[in-house]
Amino acid sequence: MNEANYKIQEIIQSITAKEERQLRKMLKSPFFTQRTDIQQLFELLIKMAKNGKKFPTIKEIAKDLFPELPNREIKVRGAMSDLKQFIEEYWCLQYLRKDKVKMHLMISEIYRRRKLQKCYVSNVKKIDSLMEKHPKRNADFYQLRLHFEIDRMKYQSATKRTEHLFLQEISDTTDILYLIQKLRNACAQLSHQLVFKTNYHPGLLNDALSNLEDSSYLNNPAIAIYYYCFRFLKEPEEIAFFDLFKSILLEHRDQFTKEDLEAPYRLAINFCIRKSNQGDKNFTINAWELYKEGLATDILFDNELIPRFTFNNIIALALLLEEFDWTAAFINEKADHLEELHKAQTLSFNLARLAFAQGQYDRSLELLQQEKYTDLLNNLISRMLKVKIFYEIQALDLLFSQLDTFEQYTRRKEVAEYHRVNVLLSIKYVRKLLSIPSYDKAAKQKLRNQILLEKNLPEKKWLLEKCL
Repeated sequence: MNEANYKIQEIIQSITAKEERQLRKMLKSPFFTQRTDIQQLFELLIKMAKNGKKFPTIKEIAKDLFPELPNREIKVRGAMSDLKQFIEEYWCLQYLRKDKVKMHLMISEIYRRRKLQKCYVSNVKKIDSLMEKHPKRNADFYQLRLHFEIDRMKYQSATKRTEHLFLQEISDTTDILYLIQKLRNACAQLSHQLVFKTNYHPGLLNDALSNLEDSSYLNNPAIAIYYYCFRFLKEPEEIAFFDLFKSILLEHRDQFTKEDLEAPYRLAINFCIRKSNQGDKNFTINAWELYKEGLATDILFDNELIPRFTFNNIIALALLLEEFDWTAAFINEKADHLEELHKAQTLSFNLARLAFAQGQYDRSLELLQQEKYTDLLNNLISRMLKVKIFYEIQALDLLFSQLDTFEQYTRRKEVAEYHRVNVLLSIKYVRKLLSIPSYDKAAKQKLRNQILLEKNLPEKKWLLEKCL
């Protein structure tokens, strides 16, 4: 299947029943198109998608639609390209209709260019009212505000040169928008660096930060939320920054869209998980509560689905807190919110973790052996779980073999450095634990002290228990 064919297939398969009805009306309207070929192509492709049939090839479509025409495959390719463009234009129209501010900003530009002054002034009042009532105060809002102020300044420059120009407003909004976008990107860079050890140039970030601490800009929640997020990622020992971030996030959540909130929630949760891996139970609780709140408010849902990694992380935290009944209920209640493709593996994986936490080692091993985990991270966790099971049931031959193959696997695979270090560290401490005679309490205490000093060790709690 060629690329053009694949693009139109993706588009057709994504169309809802409502969109299908509206597109059919537009295709029949001579105002939008007089092309009967793209109408016929649309009906053919929609019919195929509805009936679950295999997407037709260019030759099959050409035979159906243009049986008598020479060069009919060229005709089909042209119709496919035009149908794709038509659907894109329909989506743009629907998008504009939903966003009244953007629509009126476009109308303002049209009025200004046509020099329709009365219409322009009236429309500006409408935009002012819409902006005042706008429910969000995020980067998108300030982007719209800047667009509005620049267009209004252009109008005044051309028609009322002696009156106030909106230059200060443009400057202020530009600063706010820059700070939000710069800090948001800086948070993403810091988070990425923690896992992949990538270096980024800060650009003008340091200059911006030096002027922020004592400025009124931190009264703006959209700036403050990313500023304090940047600070706790950059200085993880300064817990006050995390506390400030969390209070702003919870207090001003309604000012942001679901898309705006998803990244700060995940950055905060990942930070809490790293602190939890260092043995800080308060951050285990923090991460678990943020996850639960993110699910309750749909921030962490993706089209009504819970991403499998989110599902896994919630359960890992709940098990650390020994919330076994809650975990069992969560797995049962949320199973239908998992993507069908990964549902079986995700359920067996997490039921195995729950069984292990409850001391049901045979059951846990049985569940782990039901699936071959295709996801690399889940594969690492399931292999570590087998290590712990073999240790608990004292199947030492299986345990030594598992440790060897696990280490080889981790070194061979392209694993993120953060995960590779943690896995190899866990393997090292299990081997040290195995080398200590059961009666040697002094050696166990010495090993326990070493483990306590480790900053990032996901298996820290279990290893410490084995050193008692």
